[in-house]
Amino acid sequence: MCASYGLETTPDELDEHFAFDERGRNAAVVEWLAANATEVVKPTGPRALNLNPLVRERVIGGESVRQLDLAWWQMWIGGQRPKFSTINARSENLLKGAWAGPTMSRRALVPVTHYFEKGRRFDLGGELFSLAAIYTINRTDAAPTPDGWLPTYAIVTRPAASHVEEVHDRMPLIIAPELYSDWLAPELAGDRTLVDAALAASDGPSQLVQMHDPDGS
Repeated sequence: MCASYGLETTPDELDEHFAFDERGRNAAVVEWLAANATEVVKPTGPRALNLNPLVRERVIGGESVRQLDLAWWQMWIGGQRPKFSTINARSENLLKGAWAGPTMSRRALVPVTHYFEKGRRFDLGGELFSLAAIYTINRTDAAPTPDGWLPTYAIVTRPAASHVEEVHDRMPLIIAPELYSDWLAPELAGDRTLVDAALAASDGPSQLVQMHDPDGS
């Protein structure tokens, strides 16, 4: 489960961490960072549209280009906003039903510095890290782009590491940096081999997640 998170970083840190070139930078994300540096990121609700940074790769001119976009945190299915919750996708179900298509070729990374669960804050000592996500592209009047197309995403969850099970039995799937390229590559099929590799690589950082009480201790 993941229902809120935070991202306290700079454009330069994002560029370095994700190896963006000039095609991947996004002025709208720079503005987002300035406006939301101390805010808690929450899913889009019935009366609010929350657009958040999302890292993905697109094939442009036969070449995969890594980009940083603003995206809607609640994955649309079949071009429609679903009536059931799609802010999270369980790792065990990624190859089933509505999750299977996005998992096959539309995988993404959600950059965070911390996330929240039942009033507790979880982080990796203030370091920037990435949560696994899958996404769809949908046309909506709410899109901040002239063509009306907008990515919508779900954060992937996995069984919780033993030291955080007391809070919740699920946690976000952290993608290890060495797996960024494979997880993002649209030409690489999102099959059981890739999902299992992501889960195995997440064991290490999951064990390093630090849990803080609401007072910050």
